[in-house]
Amino acid sequence: MLKGWIAFFWSVLKQQTWQPNWLQSEVPDKSHFHRRRFTARYRNKQRLVRALWFVFALVVLVFPLPHVVVGLGLFVTFTSFSLLDETD
Repeated sequence: MLKGWIAFFWSVLKQQTWQPNWLQSEVPDKSHFHRRRFTARYRNKQRLVRALWFVFALVVLVFPLPHVVVGLGLFVTFTSFSLLDETD
């Protein structure tokens, strides 16, 4: 238990100290390629994708059949990538 706890906090420390500053910043920079992550439109897309995955999880719990899980999982993955794509 203690070993796992130390490993967790060590990974958090590594993540916060060794990440680039632009990845930790939540202030959008006009010339930065991650600016889209901070817009309201992108956050709404993220909420939609999150809701889509929750619905997928509920369907999997209701119908735990392998062909339903694989087929619907591939469809939800494709839809998520399509929604979060950078193009307009």
